Amino acid sequence: MVADLVALETNLDNLGQIGEFRGHYYFAKNNLTEAEWWRVKEQSHQKLDSHHYVQWHMQQLVRSRQKRSVEFNDPMYHKQWHLRNRESPGYDINVTGVWEYGITGKGVTTAVIDDGLEWTNPDLRVNYSPEGSWDLNSNDADPMPHGEKEKNHHGTRCAGEIAAVADNSICGVGVAYGAKVAGIRVLDGPMTDSLEATAFMKGYTINDVYSCSWGPDDDGKTVDGPHYLAMRAMRLGVDYGRGGYGAIYVVASGNGGQRGDNCNYDGYANSIYTLTIGAVDEVGSMPFYAEECASMLAVTYSSGSGPYQRSIVTTDWMKDGGTGCTEGHTGTSAAAPIAAGIIALMLEAQPCLTWRDVQHLVVMTADKVDVDLAHWTTNAAGLHHSHKHGFGLMNAWALVNAAKAWEPVPWMTVFTSDELDVNTAIPGYMEAMELQYAVTKDRLQGYQLFSLEYVQAIVTIDHDRRGDVQIKLRCPSGTESILGASRPHDDSRDGFQGWTFSTVRCWGENPIGKWTLLVSDTGRVPMSRGHVVKWRLKLFGSPMTTDQVRVRRTLARDARSGRYLRDNITSPCQPPPLRNKMVKGLSERILKVLTLCSAFCAVMGIYQSLEYAFCYDDEKRSQYKLIGLVKRAQRLAEFENQAGAPDTETSRLLPAEVIPLIEVPQAESTDDVLSDSIYSESPSRESRMKRNKSSSSLPSSPCDASKKNFRVTRGDPSNNGPSTSSVNSRSAR
Repeated sequence: MVADLVALETNLDNLGQIGEFRGHYYFAKNNLTEAEWWRVKEQSHQKLDSHHYVQWHMQQLVRSRQKRSVEFNDPMYHKQWHLRNRESPGYDINVTGVWEYGITGKGVTTAVIDDGLEWTNPDLRVNYSPEGSWDLNSNDADPMPHGEKEKNHHGTRCAGEIAAVADNSICGVGVAYGAKVAGIRVLDGPMTDSLEATAFMKGYTINDVYSCSWGPDDDGKTVDGPHYLAMRAMRLGVDYGRGGYGAIYVVASGNGGQRGDNCNYDGYANSIYTLTIGAVDEVGSMPFYAEECASMLAVTYSSGSGPYQRSIVTTDWMKDGGTGCTEGHTGTSAAAPIAAGIIALMLEAQPCLTWRDVQHLVVMTADKVDVDLAHWTTNAAGLHHSHKHGFGLMNAWALVNAAKAWEPVPWMTVFTSDELDVNTAIPGYMEAMELQYAVTKDRLQGYQLFSLEYVQAIVTIDHDRRGDVQIKLRCPSGTESILGASRPHDDSRDGFQGWTFSTVRCWGENPIGKWTLLVSDTGRVPMSRGHVVKWRLKLFGSPMTTDQVRVRRTLARDARSGRYLRDNITSPCQPPPLRNKMVKGLSERILKVLTLCSAFCAVMGIYQSLEYAFCYDDEKRSQYKLIGLVKRAQRLAEFENQAGAPDTETSRLLPAEVIPLIEVPQAESTDDVLSDSIYSESPSRESRMKRNKSSSSLPSSPCDASKKNFRVTRGDPSNNGPSTSSVNSRSAR
């Protein structure tokens, strides 16, 4: 072999071929002193230079190479353990690798719906989006928070977690520090359904993600959520936001864990249009304040339970001498903005992800945490879920890589069962009532529902103490969800009146089979105090088969290798789902003009009515008399034409031959018309002359003033021409 011959002649050791480079070999000489090394080096170079088998050679040197990492001069960055955990490696959102490839949220705007945003904070000003911001409490374009420091710094803290400016020597760094952040101030005043609806749709053509770290009271006894307008607004947001790909609504699961609360009693958390995000501490455990529920999608990091567990470092307001930075942001309020920041990174990597694509990616890339205590269940589709942590911890590296190669999921299809009347008492203590509903192929015919996403049960239950009711749902595969957990502080007698419970634990499963709703009473009383009135099942899913779901899970798993970012592999963008254009309401200016025009027309109408009611008395009397005469003439003419009229005194006085009303001869007055058309025995000129002469001697009628308004004409009968008549009525204004 040539390489061995070269090694022998140069007194070096042949260490073999260099990688896959054919004809390239590595030669070395080990265990040499420094003096020997210099002598061997000089001799080897001389022999290699003159060797006829060697075209070129180069000495290998040890070169300095460092692991690629991101460092910032922001003074609090080293304390932002949720971004890079140096004390417990691996317990962070795994985002620094994404930044290294230049993915920082550029081109994405996240709106923080909260109590305001101090956008003048130097760590937020550069990334502030005034176009997507609004103050709904003061109804102006500036979302600057008002009031006391202890009350209204919440929104500013959430905004800093998402988009605090990096490398500016101020406070810390946002998860998506290249993104824009907007503020929608709505929590600093009384909340109404219309205000919530306005917030969810504000700037929907600008804002891509909405971060909502709030909800109903976390007191363990409240059942509330978005009402009609707010629900409608979220539906419009996912239909028309982001140019048709759908706005992303991120909501915090709630901080009522210490009061036994459950986030399925929060209508924002169990909505199909939201990503419900819970919290874990810096070692991946569930904090004391976190809530459980079957509709939770995932978790991110926040403050912990122990005294030595750290909270979240983020921006704070600078009012009243504030420093503009805090180390004490806590609760699920701090977890949701981290999730919103990760989604902003995903949308930069793949802008055409739909709102449902984002949900699917979170479901399929989340990591298990707290494995021993979280009671994980693996469903029939191979997905793991926990009531404590949803599908697991959001992993920014896996999410962004999978987003680049992701293809849009098919359209959503929905099956709703008939309303099932029950009207049966709940059994005694801990005895479950089983209510079953069979979903068959025939019932799903035409729905193209092959794999599940969300499953909802809409129930009406009467009970003396709502907190004693426990509700579970068993999917056909056997996967079980706790829809409604019992709550020790809920003493309400209102029960559940059409409340919607949701679960995501059957995600990816086949919907066909027997569904079972289990309702039990956990109250220690001899007699049951409640009964199930009715319920209904609602299944959300897609035409994807279980095999297609499995392929997508494989893609999400392979994305962890990083090859999609490394090789810049991006799935081509598909057009957004086809929908009708949203009808825009009339502008405020046009509405004002229309209101003024309507008011003017109404005033004029009232004026005309009053004028007619109190004026023109003579004209109205004349008109009424004229109308009466015409009606009388018509009645008499109709009576004459009736066949077989009885022989009465009136009929004997009537002539045998009658001229119809439309053939009345020329007359000078209404009396002439009546006498000519009713009492004339013949249409001769002499008869008419005689009657006209006699009628002229009659006393004048009190209706004479109106006679000139009534005129009847006919053709001359002597010319044998056709006779015509006309009636003209005019009244003074």
